[in-house]
Amino acid sequence: MTGEDIDGKAIAATIRQEITEEVTKLKTESDKTPGLAVILVGSRRDSQTYVRMKKKACEECGIASFGFDYPENITQDELL
Repeated sequence: MTGEDIDGKAIAATIRQEITEEVTKLKTESDKTPGLAVILVGSRRDSQTYVRMKKKACEECGIASFGFDYPENITQDELL
């Protein structure tokens, strides 16, 4: 069995376009906008980068995004 090359960027673009179409349809039919809320505790650069990329993807697809950043010393009781 031989491997098959796939174009990950092309697949991602197709998926993102399908999501954009579904979000547009949802907004038109129900006047509702899907959203993503992210709570980020601390200042790890890798986590900040991940969240920034998710927010960018949401923006491209018409999904609302909400970010809440807290310092690493926040207690669980304060967060909840």
